[in-house]
Amino acid sequence: MNNITKFLVIGSLSVASIPTALAFNLYKDTDTELSFSGRLQARYNTYQDGSNMWDTGSTRWGLYAKQGINDDLDIIAGSEWTVTANEDNYDDDPHVHQRLLYAGLDHARYGKLIFGQQLSVVWDVAWWSDMGMNYGSRAFGIYNYADFGEASGTGRGEKALTWRKDFGDWTLGLQYQGERTDTKLAQGVKANLGDGGGASLRYSLSENIEIGTAYYQNRYDNVTPGHGISAGDDAQLWLAGFLYTDDNWHVGATLAHSNNWEMSESGQIFDAQGVQAYVYRHFDNGIRPTFNYNWLEDRDGRSEGEKRHTYIYGLEYHFERDKFLVWAEYQNNHGTSWNGTSYEDSDDEWTAGIRYYF
Repeated sequence: MNNITKFLVIGSLSVASIPTALAFNLYKDTDTELSFSGRLQARYNTYQDGSNMWDTGSTRWGLYAKQGINDDLDIIAGSEWTVTANEDNYDDDPHVHQRLLYAGLDHARYGKLIFGQQLSVVWDVAWWSDMGMNYGSRAFGIYNYADFGEASGTGRGEKALTWRKDFGDWTLGLQYQGERTDTKLAQGVKANLGDGGGASLRYSLSENIEIGTAYYQNRYDNVTPGHGISAGDDAQLWLAGFLYTDDNWHVGATLAHSNNWEMSESGQIFDAQGVQAYVYRHFDNGIRPTFNYNWLEDRDGRSEGEKRHTYIYGLEYHFERDKFLVWAEYQNNHGTSWNGTSYEDSDDEWTAGIRYYF
């Protein structure tokens, strides 16, 4: 079996080897629900240094449960993992990473209270422009630090307590995180994070249009010196978003403004502002062109020259809509990349893959 064949098999086995997932694709009775969701992907990547590689992309699976207590109250729980393997390490055990693990209560009148690793209240607005197959999602701030927003609380926030509730056309979300010690911000850069908290507020203008805003903050302590921040500094992110959806269109945009939030490739925390947008048009024949725009720049010079500016053109063909598809993206890059000593202009890249949703 050649390298690529072995790699493609590993993605299938990584999901199929989870006995719980296949035992309960979907179970439901009067009070209890157990559901399984996931996706399997094979992806071909090109890189700025001229190399290329096959990998499993965003292959993942999840289990979700709901237990009814009475007519108004449910206990809910969820978990999700991702597997990352490529043609260079296919002989190793699959690299499995926990994305979500949470539990909580969902009350018809008082809202939803959840604790654990979960999608943040900031993501409730941010996902509107977070739709790219591979590229993008680098200008709205939620996937910061080395773990892409887990410790900071804005991506899949760890050890987070959230409360969400609808008030007519309004949806409010609140989030709190305690102290997170020895957090890895980047290679060789660590800090304690405290006073983590924020909120999001969304409003449905019509059946198809929604607007929203979000805010999150942390406070640094015990910081590795020499990276643009000190103990007692606050990290802050503000976000505003717009969403239009119908049966064939998705138009999402977010504006971001941050202080002491973004980590540059050169290892410096900096203030930033960014714009991110994602658009697709789905046609009845299964073809879906996409466009993804990312722009983020340093506001205070601390990044030493980092700039994220990309135009991403995509094309998908859906054999079965939002279930089985092939896709490709081309990233026209007008930003900069760190070469180890200074920033230089980034090169264009392209990627393609096949994806199946369970």
